[in-house]
Amino acid sequence: MYLVTLGVLGFLSVFLAPLTGAVTLIPGLVAFPVARQLIENGAAVLPIAAFISSLMMVGIITLAMEIHYLGKRIAFLRNALALRFALLAAYLVSWGVSLWQ
Repeated sequence: MYLVTLGVLGFLSVFLAPLTGAVTLIPGLVAFPVARQLIENGAAVLPIAAFISSLMMVGIITLAMEIHYLGKRIAFLRNALALRFALLAAYLVSWGVSLWQ
């Protein structure tokens, strides 16, 4: 139901936000206040939650280090699973916020 209110660009942002979060290296102390400001200025919760969750869980920038220590197979598997869990977390956060409002 919440996806219907996002529209086409909002639906596209749900897939672009986690990819942006995966390649960005920002500390959480900076990311959370920025996310709050974006939501207060009208951004949808779902893409912001997808960005924040993938920012914290997926590490494309650190992939070379992960491959060195974990091996290629485990590093790619960890990042793929983290991206799936980031999207799931974003949908759950968005659903919870929609119930709260």
